[in-house]
Amino acid sequence: MSARVRALLLKYFGQSLLLCPIYFASALLALQLTRFNGGVAIVWPAGAVLFSALAAMPHRRWAAALLLCFPAGALAIALRGFGGVYTLPLTLAGLFEAWLAASLLRRIAPRFTRFESIRDVAGFLLVAGFIAPAASAFIGAWAAHGATGTPFFIAWRDWFGAHALSLVTFAPPIFLVLRRRRLDTTKFNRERLPEALILLGAVSLATLATFGQSRVPLVVVPLVPMVAATFRLGRIGAVASLLVLICGGLIGTMTGHGPTMLLHLDMSTKLLVLQIYFACVVLILLPVAAELESRRRLMQSLRDAEALHRLIVERTGDVIMRVNIDGTLRSVSDAGARLWGYQAEELLGRSAYDLIHPEDEQAVFDARFQALCEPEGTVAVECRVIGKDGGSTWVESHLCATLNRRGVPNGTVSIIRDNSARRRLIENLAHEANTDPLTGLANRRAFDRALARDVAEGRDSCLALFDLDHFKRINDVHGHATGDRMLTLFATLLCGTVRAGDVVARLGGEEFGVLLRDVSLEQAGVICERVRTRLAESEGRSVVGELVRATVSVGLTRLSVDLTVEEAFRQADAALYSAKHNGRNQMAIAA
Repeated sequence: MSARVRALLLKYFGQSLLLCPIYFASALLALQLTRFNGGVAIVWPAGAVLFSALAAMPHRRWAAALLLCFPAGALAIALRGFGGVYTLPLTLAGLFEAWLAASLLRRIAPRFTRFESIRDVAGFLLVAGFIAPAASAFIGAWAAHGATGTPFFIAWRDWFGAHALSLVTFAPPIFLVLRRRRLDTTKFNRERLPEALILLGAVSLATLATFGQSRVPLVVVPLVPMVAATFRLGRIGAVASLLVLICGGLIGTMTGHGPTMLLHLDMSTKLLVLQIYFACVVLILLPVAAELESRRRLMQSLRDAEALHRLIVERTGDVIMRVNIDGTLRSVSDAGARLWGYQAEELLGRSAYDLIHPEDEQAVFDARFQALCEPEGTVAVECRVIGKDGGSTWVESHLCATLNRRGVPNGTVSIIRDNSARRRLIENLAHEANTDPLTGLANRRAFDRALARDVAEGRDSCLALFDLDHFKRINDVHGHATGDRMLTLFATLLCGTVRAGDVVARLGGEEFGVLLRDVSLEQAGVICERVRTRLAESEGRSVVGELVRATVSVGLTRLSVDLTVEEAFRQADAALYSAKHNGRNQMAIAA
């Protein structure tokens, strides 16, 4: 045989080559030792061996394992079973049972071989303890009925009971032995080894006391050290305890010892009772081991989450705050509390609303109410926090609800970030977007909004447009720097002449607008004349110190509800044009 052929055989049949003799030996021993009165074997570990092997290996290798186990099972049945024409269906029934159990469990609970949760255990018991043996029992009962004449229902019952109990009893230890590298074997380190030896020694002594004599039924005695081993050593403690109990129980029973000898029954029934006992022990230990493993992983997750939370709290500059449902502070991160001038202890038990600016309390209350009503979501809110020194700081808070054991919201947790710099940036951007950069006055955009608002509200206001006369000549003669000086001079004069509530804006170039509020047309005219006169009397200087004088023309109109913003500007522009056309340095009122 070439090396390539040998390599291919090892690749596809390597693991199954070891499975084949084990399957044959377990089947032959079961038929030799537990088959009474020509019926079916009372104990059938071969099914558990094949089922466990299929569950532990990749699905692509199942065909090779089943193909190699077929002749091994057929040979064992031919030697010690019914033999004859029933060898083939009985062999197929055993293979079908293992294949069906492994296939169903792969779909129901893919991680069932680890027994890490109650779901894994429940899925295993449903499939291995009922569905798979019940299905294969129809084939086995048909063969037993044909070979021995046993009534079909009785043969089905015997097959189902033997195979269900054997799968439930023998498969879990084999599973966990096959997955030994993934078990919590760290329990058996040097520090825990003495404890492990003591616990397993106690299980061995209890098993010996139970199955080494047949006078007193001590079936409950092994459970005490087995449960202790499961609690202290985890799943591997449960596996080791089950192996000790099963081996000791089978050896003791087959040699005529143990509590089953007290029963006045035939040997087949005694072995069936023994398997029921083993299955009950498995049903006790497996859920306990699964629950312990689940809690161990949960505790590890909680420790990891706690470490991560502590790292975040200690390293972040954000404030992490937990608030009870009544608004009292449950916890505040130290670094965050110091940001507002407090020690964390000073804030505990206080109302969170004591830290919120009064104008923002309703917004924070609404955000918390929304978070409590929608526990799965996160709510963001901006507000001002009052520091210990009385100053306020803008913050941005992202909060979500915390839940109690019943899943009912019992408070909120917030991550709060200092938002002052961002707020200042927004305010600066808003100011720049609405401000003329040269004069510092409002620009056309801001002025239009104020004008539209006054028109809509029907206020007694007047619109005045100012345009510096011959401004191009100033730029041409003295330069643009001097022109900018004159624009700034006029802006200062304008702001100093009108009232505090009036809106002053540079509309573009040398044109300015003033929204004179709550005045009559005559009063507005007086104010505009005062501006014109003061500019005419003012003296400006060029960048080289030369005297520069300027005058201004004014167009004035009265606002009304019936007048749109565009019409108001059109009337004021027309009045301004009239003033310029009539000689400049004067005011004209729209008709």
